Amino acid sequence: MDIYQTGLHLWERWTAMWNGEPALARQLVAPGFVLHLTAPIVDPRTVVDEPSVERWVAAHCAKFDQLTFSTKHGPFVDVARGIVAGPWIADAIIAGRPQPICGMDTIAFADGKITAYWTLSNRTESFGDWA
Repeated sequence: MDIYQTGLHLWERWTAMWNGEPALARQLVAPGFVLHLTAPIVDPRTVVDEPSVERWVAAHCAKFDQLTFSTKHGPFVDVARGIVAGPWIADAIIAGRPQPICGMDTIAFADGKITAYWTLSNRTESFGDWA
């Protein structure tokens, strides 16, 4: 698989992990994984390998009645640097109320594994269309 296709594959599997398959972390994450967050939802020093990523994803998703991520545009793969990035939206239900969330993820990868992850997100009133 070439670098471009690897980036797309990792993005798709990372999204599947967040959409209810946290055990995928054991296939996707490289040893020495580094988490970068803009909000202090978890101490990044505690999320450093496959099992801790799996636990983090499962615990985060459990806070929602429903949480489904999708990408309408992108992702974009930088084949020179081994990075895949793109915007996403999430249909979320919190305490029985719909709460749309939008964000941007950046994933660094090497040798077919995710080495680092950056994310930022924000609740929103509705989703716009980038088209």
